[in-house]
Amino acid sequence: MTTTHEYSGQFCLSLKRKLIKSFMGVGAMKLVSIPVGLVTSIILARVLGPEEFGRYAFIMALIPLLAIPVSGGMPQLLTREVAVFVQSGNWSLYKGALRAAHGWVLVFSAMILGIFWIVGVGFELVPKDGKWVLVPIAVLMLPFLGLGAVRNGAIKGLGMPAYAEIPQQFIQPIIMLACFATAAWFGLLDTRTAIWGQVSGSIIVFFIASWMFQRVHPAQANELKPDYRWADWWRSLVPFSLLALVSTFNAQIGIIFLGVLSSDEQVSAMRIAERGGQFVILSLTLVNMIIAPYIVRAHRENDKIKLQKLARKCAQGSFLLSLPVALALVLGGEELVGLAFGEDYATISYYPVVLISLSQLLNVFFGSVGHLLSMSGNERYTLFGQVMAVLVNVLLCIVLIPNFGAVGAAIAVSISIVVWNLVLAYFVVKKLDIRPTAL
Repeated sequence: MTTTHEYSGQFCLSLKRKLIKSFMGVGAMKLVSIPVGLVTSIILARVLGPEEFGRYAFIMALIPLLAIPVSGGMPQLLTREVAVFVQSGNWSLYKGALRAAHGWVLVFSAMILGIFWIVGVGFELVPKDGKWVLVPIAVLMLPFLGLGAVRNGAIKGLGMPAYAEIPQQFIQPIIMLACFATAAWFGLLDTRTAIWGQVSGSIIVFFIASWMFQRVHPAQANELKPDYRWADWWRSLVPFSLLALVSTFNAQIGIIFLGVLSSDEQVSAMRIAERGGQFVILSLTLVNMIIAPYIVRAHRENDKIKLQKLARKCAQGSFLLSLPVALALVLGGEELVGLAFGEDYATISYYPVVLISLSQLLNVFFGSVGHLLSMSGNERYTLFGQVMAVLVNVLLCIVLIPNFGAVGAAIAVSISIVVWNLVLAYFVVKKLDIRPTAL
């Protein structure tokens, strides 16, 4: 007879194997997408120059904010709900959740595009000079981004996180690199063609993601009548969407405020610093892509030991991988930026690179605090931490950017990252009774 202890050990071993398999799958894609994305940024930075590259970066930072009403917290909510429906075998609710998500995206996409083109463009409320003239092109991405997010969240909830990330993390970077490299080769690459390239890429990736989703969509759900839990989903979607809003705003706020309060060159400097930060936080990003369904399962089984092991092992592994990357960027960041992007960027980007790299290293040390709260039904505490971080970020950006440019933005972003992690770690300990950090 299998004892409870033996069963727990077998579950942990099985969970560990699944996590490693998923991590390797997502990791392999990231190991391709990160250098591909870096090469793409290098092409854009060198061909466009600091000013035009800054305009491009500003627009691409603005789009995720405009996409919040379209997709909002839909991927996270779908991941959690689908994981529950799969575990319980409730395929009617699974089908209803998918239909509700698609309806939400289509309705709000139509509303935003209609309001933008009729009110913004028709009544000339959107400026027609500088970088703003390209925004009407960029907003065409919104419905495809939203529908792609629905597919991503559903596939993750089905227990295939690595498969869910293939369109965005593997296919799209390769498409963008091919598009921009071809345009640069023929001398056609400028800010406008770069934005049109992003629109085209989002459409192609959407169709690929749709095909992939149909391959894993459970057949047993096809013949059933959809069931809906409108009240429950709405109550959960509101905090998830607010969380997505403040999270996205907090991530893009430095570039957004630089685009408004400073120069396009300073925007490009901050964009490069964020690229460096992405390398530091890469290991934690990989973990967060695959950990959500396992948090849901451990929490539903009320097993704090499994949840603690999951949180700590992921934080420790992420931190050990991030530490040498952060040290390399701190000690040799100026030379690395100059070698990759050109000497025009080396001096203006170095100190922002150092600040963002160190703050992201601390972020990795604290582990998956946001996912631990959100996937255990405590998303309102994640939202509270994000709001606190956004308030700090906004205040410091307004104070520091006019005098210090990208350095001021990097200071503001770094301090907000510290605040966010401290607040969320406190709530993880209080609500889940586990310690999320690497130590």
